[in-house]
Amino acid sequence: MPMGTTPRHAFKCPVFFLLIALCGIGVAGCDDVDTIKRELLKKITTTVVKPSRPFTPRDGMTIRSCSLYQTANPNSEVILKLPAETPVHLTDRISEWYRVRTRDGREGYLEQKMVGGEEFIRKTEENRRSIEGMPVQAEGVTKTKANFRLEPGRWQPIVEVLPPDKKFEMYERVVTPRTSAGQRDRETQERQPAGEYFEDSTKKDVWYKVRLEDGRVGYMYTHNLAFTPPDDIARMVPFMRVLAWRTVSTTDDPDQGARNNYLVACAPIGKDPGCDFTRIYFMNWDAKSKRRVIRWQLKVNGVLPITNYRSEGKPGFTVRQLHPTKGNKLVLTNFVFSGGAIRKVNDEEVSYTAQTH
Repeated sequence: MPMGTTPRHAFKCPVFFLLIALCGIGVAGCDDVDTIKRELLKKITTTVVKPSRPFTPRDGMTIRSCSLYQTANPNSEVILKLPAETPVHLTDRISEWYRVRTRDGREGYLEQKMVGGEEFIRKTEENRRSIEGMPVQAEGVTKTKANFRLEPGRWQPIVEVLPPDKKFEMYERVVTPRTSAGQRDRETQERQPAGEYFEDSTKKDVWYKVRLEDGRVGYMYTHNLAFTPPDDIARMVPFMRVLAWRTVSTTDDPDQGARNNYLVACAPIGKDPGCDFTRIYFMNWDAKSKRRVIRWQLKVNGVLPITNYRSEGKPGFTVRQLHPTKGNKLVLTNFVFSGGAIRKVNDEEVSYTAQTH
């Protein structure tokens, strides 16, 4: 290197310039040398040497199934596979990884994108509690790739994109208002949810609260799923869409054994009735004719779920329906099975805080 030439990289370092300045001050012999030196040294320690922020240990939960690695490297040894919604304790953060400890004491590393924090844990537990004691309303499978969310709404965070033919149980139907066309177009450019189809002719979106086979509870969009009622139920009402069905009793058939009897909720095909279902049928198995028959039906502006009811030792069910005049109310109508028939017991008004239908 020629004499008097300074290395190029030296000029890129703030410390280099500060040291040169300190030397210059000493040569100049300024009366305020000590003061200026202190200010320059302060700049070095505050702007150049930045202490790293300490990590605060906290609880977390796996967002979906993932691998616990030996080191913070996806090519390292896999300690074990963790199911979705596995509680973990976060002990440290290294780049895009968390060092974690499982409840059984195993330690390893998870990618940050696989771990949810306090809000994820809260919503997950809230969804699980919301279906405790609630009977399953229907079963089905995903028709296409389907986004699974913890809350209904197309712009809610996507937990996982589920593959086709993923089985689920359905518990509730929720309707959310759709954004305006202009807002939708702007948002679509940034966040078009994968695998979802939306009809422009309607101003609201329909979601179903579901439980997956691994126990997770969340929401899926209606166009991405298909219900799978028993074939003989669907054949009984070809002019309606079967939305929910429940086994309420059985009939002993001498030739075919025990056959289920169902409560079935249906809605019009291709129409928005402004409620979840418009008809309830009691479909009973007739042992003499060897076929299913409709023994009872009710026309109603119904809202899922249909729940269990019991009165004087007799089993029954409760139907929720929109109040005819009060938009913030539901009418709960209780029925019991009595003497081979269905008998209405009473009506009750309750507050209705769900999203619009």
